[in-house]
Amino acid sequence: MSLEETQKQSPGQLSAAKHLSRPKGTPPCEIPSYDLDSMLGRGAYGEVWVATAQNTGRRVAIKIYHHRGALDESLVAAEVEKLVFLSADRYVVQLLEVGWNADPSFYVMEYLPNGSLEDRLRRSGAMQVDEAIDIFQDVVIGLLHAHGKGIFHCDLKPANILLDQDGKARIADFGQSRLSHDQRPALGTMFFMAPEQADVEATPDVHWDVYALGALLYTMLVGEPPFRSSSSVGEIDSSNGLRDRLERYREVIINSPPPEAHKKIRGVDRELIQIVDRAISVDPRHRFHNVQEVLDALNERQRMRYRRPLILLGVLGPAILLTIGLFFGWTNYQFAMDASKQAMVAKAYESNQFAAELAATNVSHAINARFEDVERLARDKEFIDLFLKTIHDPELEPLLDKLHAERATGKNQTPERIAFQNHPARKAIQQRILDQFKLPSQANTSSWFVIDSDGFQIASSYDANLAMTPIGGYFGYRTYYQGGSEDLSPTAPTPPPIKTTHLSAVFRSTASGTWKVAMSTPMRHDGKLIGVVAMSVDVGKFTGLEPAEHQFAVLVDGRNAPTHGVILQHPLFDKLLENREMVPLRFSEDPQFRVPLSQFDAGTPVVGKDPLGRDELGKEYDRDWIFAAQGVSMPTRPDSTAPDQESTGLVVVVQEEHSFAIKPIYELGLQLTQQGILAAALIILVVLILWFFVVRALRRVPVGATGNGDSSSIIPPHEQTTIAFPTRRATPK
Repeated sequence: MSLEETQKQSPGQLSAAKHLSRPKGTPPCEIPSYDLDSMLGRGAYGEVWVATAQNTGRRVAIKIYHHRGALDESLVAAEVEKLVFLSADRYVVQLLEVGWNADPSFYVMEYLPNGSLEDRLRRSGAMQVDEAIDIFQDVVIGLLHAHGKGIFHCDLKPANILLDQDGKARIADFGQSRLSHDQRPALGTMFFMAPEQADVEATPDVHWDVYALGALLYTMLVGEPPFRSSSSVGEIDSSNGLRDRLERYREVIINSPPPEAHKKIRGVDRELIQIVDRAISVDPRHRFHNVQEVLDALNERQRMRYRRPLILLGVLGPAILLTIGLFFGWTNYQFAMDASKQAMVAKAYESNQFAAELAATNVSHAINARFEDVERLARDKEFIDLFLKTIHDPELEPLLDKLHAERATGKNQTPERIAFQNHPARKAIQQRILDQFKLPSQANTSSWFVIDSDGFQIASSYDANLAMTPIGGYFGYRTYYQGGSEDLSPTAPTPPPIKTTHLSAVFRSTASGTWKVAMSTPMRHDGKLIGVVAMSVDVGKFTGLEPAEHQFAVLVDGRNAPTHGVILQHPLFDKLLENREMVPLRFSEDPQFRVPLSQFDAGTPVVGKDPLGRDELGKEYDRDWIFAAQGVSMPTRPDSTAPDQESTGLVVVVQEEHSFAIKPIYELGLQLTQQGILAAALIILVVLILWFFVVRALRRVPVGATGNGDSSSIIPPHEQTTIAFPTRRATPK
């Protein structure tokens, strides 16, 4: 036993411990003259709280550093100093008060109730182009002011853009910012950080903020930052250490093709595409040289938008009149609508078919991962030795012989079976199975169990309820033991066990009504088969089929068995389980709730009803859907000699709401109808205007022709009207 004294904590560690022991939702301290109301967020060094000033009733945001012992005080002081530089700037969140000498330290900022741009994007997704441009222009002007005072932000991202009560943007969080003469590196946020910035030895540069501006605008238009994908995130996250992570980030940005998603957004014109592409150029030499150039490009785009209608009016006016008459014919309208609907259905079917193939591949990979888990345990020498020691124990071996003779199944708890379950010699392997079940990688596994070569269960992770425990029972008739497509009769002679890793037939859980499947593999010692290791998994968990709002995937049993066409996993099942309701037995027994898989054999779009929509519980699915199906193949195994992959009997069916898929067509039809009415009105209006000028000119002609000196038709200078173009708001310098 060690006699060393307990290590004493530093003041900073004591402060952190005190903070961690604080009840959830309780303010970390009291700030003089302010009442803390609610917490906005928590970071590495402290928390941000919404508070009310006691004297004025003004709502403010207070950043409290309760981990002061871990702070670099010079960095925090530098952030405050830069906020002071930008005080009274309408485009920057304002600093109101600093309590750096307080314990804990804090500073008070103005509170913006609309939250951050990141919150706005998370709630509503990508923004309309005009709204994105308005916010972006405010950010550009604010950043231009900061650069004018020699401050580089270095960490511009949606979370650091706050929106005031009018929806105007304010720049916040200058914690990573650098003064222009400061040569220290500053790391930003992945996918908003320029590739050359991702270097612990990089020198701050204006091109960093230019890149972040481009990434910010791209994110507002598309909904996610440029170059970000599941593969790129996975590659970066697989790195070891900061330097390796930064290097991989640079490689991802440099080696990835230029982003294209923003070019497909409706309303994004060529000028805006050029602004985005130039700002997020991988090579800093190809970017805008400074923020002023970005602002100039925005202003030039606005000028072009003002000129475009005049150009179109002068050049395309006659062509538009002719096109309107031809385009809005009723016959062509009906034909276009029908053809477009069919095309949309076909496109949705192709998309669903691709999604079904991808989902089926994911299911196959999930099955393979579970196969590897059971094979890993079956090859574990320590586990094999423990299993042999258990079944050959001098006291357990006679009990096993009796169990083999009586062949108790289900809940039939005989005295011999109970004695076997409670025997101390079996506890070691039972604990080994429980340890396997508790591994983090087995979070979605229902149970682990091991069976001897005669089909009797030796140990199981499902042993909490002794009245229902399967330990000691006969399971040689089950498919995960004998490898068939269906369970045998429990009274049938014991069949030989499986010889290779096997995916069992699905079976229904008596506790939840959901479907399960087992992965099993033989366990050998000195070339002799001594038992079977298996795990059971809820079908809905190991497949990982996540539903979307208008599209989701279901899993169907496609085997030539009594359960053919039964839905094994459906979003309705998840909702029932969330409400602690059991999946009804009728969903598997009543034929009306089964999927007619033969309809997918033709390989053409299938439009129909969701079978579960016929039930009261599933009435929200009682709509027309576009279906596509793909069978799940057995994963390719190293020891497989078959030329083609064997089918698992599972079928992934992807269905998309029909009305949602063709919604653009209905919207187009409505838009065309409105435009047809508008076009007729415009033609009438143009004709009237032309006739107005013609009539006016005709009225003036006789005046000059008569020569009587009447000047009544001349417009006096003070009555003349000048046609002015809209003026542009002055840009702060």
